[in-house]
Formats: sequence, C-alpha cells, structure tokens
Amino acid sequence: MSEIDYLNDELLLTPDEKPRAEHTPILDRALEVLRRIEAFVGETGAEPLSEPGRSVHERMLANELAGLRASRAELGELASFDASGLIFSQQTTVDPLDDPLLSDPLGIFEVRDELKPIARPDYVADRRPCSDFERFEPLFEQVRRDIEDDIRKPQSFRQERVDLGEFFALKGQLVYVADVRDEHRRNGKPDARLRVIFDNGTESNLLMSSLVRRLYEDKDARRIGTTDAGPLFQGARTGVVYVLRSLSDKPEAVGLLKVGTTAGTVEDRVARAETQSTFLFAPVEIVETYELVGHSAKEAEGRIHRALRPYHVALRVTGPDGRSFSATEWFKASVELIEAAIRAALL
Repeated sequence: MSEIDYLNDELLLTPDEKPRAEHTPILDRALEVLRRIEAFVGETGAEPLSEPGRSVHERMLANELAGLRASRAELGELASFDASGLIFSQQTTVDPLDDPLLSDPLGIFEVRDELKPIARPDYVADRRPCSDFERFEPLFEQVRRDIEDDIRKPQSFRQERVDLGEFFALKGQLVYVADVRDEHRRNGKPDARLRVIFDNGTESNLLMSSLVRRLYEDKDARRIGTTDAGPLFQGARTGVVYVLRSLSDKPEAVGLLKVGTTAGTVEDRVARAETQSTFLFAPVEIVETYELVGHSAKEAEGRIHRALRPYHVALRVTGPDGRSFSATEWFKASVELIEAAIRAALL
C-alpha cells in the first residue's frame, strides 16, 4: 500500500475522522454553490425561497438549493461539507420550477427524462446538455457575482424581442442568448430561432416568441444585461466573427461575402444554411473566422457592419414558399478589406 493509500485507508482512521472526498469538477462546483447558499442563510437567517416578489439573487439561490437536494444520490461526497445540513438533512425535495422549459433546477449532473420539455406548437425544441458549456460558464459566474455585488441592476422585462448576448433571470435561473438565427415574421411580429444556454449546463434551440412569452408570464423575470459590460468580461471569449461565401448559383450572389457574429460555433450557425433567408437559402463556405475576446458579439457585429457600410449590398431573396425576404450582412469587398475593417472596429 502506498503512503497516500495508507493515509486514506478508512480502517485506519480514528472515529472522529472521515475519508477525504476526492475533488472533482462536479464536486467543486456543487461545493461553490453550497457555500453561496450558506452565506445567504448566515446573513438572513433563512433559506432562500423562489417565490413571487423575491429578489433575483434569492430566487437563483433557491433554484440551486433545490438542484443540490435533487442530486443527493450523485453528490454523496458533498455530505462531509454540509455541516449545516442544508442538503442532506432534507428528506423531501420541492422543485420550485413548474415550467418544463426550466425543469431540473441545477441540472449540472443529469437531465432527467421526466423533466424534458413537452412538445408544443410554438415550442418543440428539446433541452439537452451543452457540449461547450465551459465557454459560457465564466460568463454566468461573472453575471452571478455582479448581481450579488449589486453591480448589475436587474430590470423588469418590457421587450417584444430578445437580442444576441442578453442575459435574463427566468424562474430563478440565468438564461443567455448565445445565437440568433433564421429571423422571420410570425403572426405579423419579428421572430427567430435562438440558441439559449441555461446556467445549469443545458441548452435549447427555441423560438424567440416562446422565450419572450415565458419572460412575460414570470412576473419576477428580469433582464440582466449583455456581455458588453466594459471590463467585466475582459479576457473572456464571447464569440466569433465569421466571413462566409455563398455557394448559391444565383448571379446576384457572385463575389459577395457575408460577415456576422455568433456566440456559439460557426459550424452550428451555418448548419442548414439552405433553409435560412439570411444565407440566401443556399449552402455557404466558411472563409475566415476571428475569435471575440471581451466584446459582446452583438455590439461587435454592429461596429463591423458600420465600418463596412460603403460595401454593403442589399439583397432580396425568394423562399421555397414564394415569400420575399431581405438578406442583410452581405458585402462586395475583398477578404483583406473585411479583415482590416474587423480589426479596426474592435480596437
């Protein structure tokens, strides 16, 4: 037996000693959540509650507390750190979320089948684990700290749309709009397909109109702001600028390049390009990509487009159903000129 094994042998521990828990990323994250909850209880003398009228910070903590309690079986090692008994002295779990969009409150361990969203006419997207959540987790942590430190002031939701890079608190959970695609009109109002990342490590592709409606239905939902918050996200990867070439056989597309941004991967953004008006209902070729660090994807896109305005080409395309669409973000410019505009816009 090695020295390390010897020191951790349960048979050789005194009655008051416990084997040391092996620290894993999941345990470390759960421990961080537990410490935040304990700090709240120590300050207020009560557990956080997810009830109408409670602060965004308290509802987020209540959400995380419910998630830890629901995941006791997967978090046995956490018991040795739960001196206050917040997690393991509880024998019942009350899930504060009754919205299938936001089921599995902490959810960093598993997405339970019985809590997956129910298909609806306006919401048919499934929640699934976010494969690149490590890219978004620092943003969530920063926003959470900003709320706790009163740096960010959550505001009531009074919008008809949501935009790329925005954060919201919904049912006590942080929600991040990582991508906006396939913009169109639905029932006479602007709509789009979103890539939405949840702070529990899951994501969903859903309609903007569906998210907007749920934000209105939750009277305590709040807009938190965007990633474009000065130095708060300095050094954090926040997205990608892409340059694309259309593979359309239409003569008006020849020689044009599309410039846009995404908070996700470019490959995901251009998937099924032939079904989207913004890509001229045709496949595209990825010409160049540039990583965004410390910039809001939405704000960066606006600055780049303003720099390229003299080269902008307005296009109209007809979809498979015969409807006409405006296609923006297309430019008659060389790759070198576009690269120079991107670098100048982001200085």
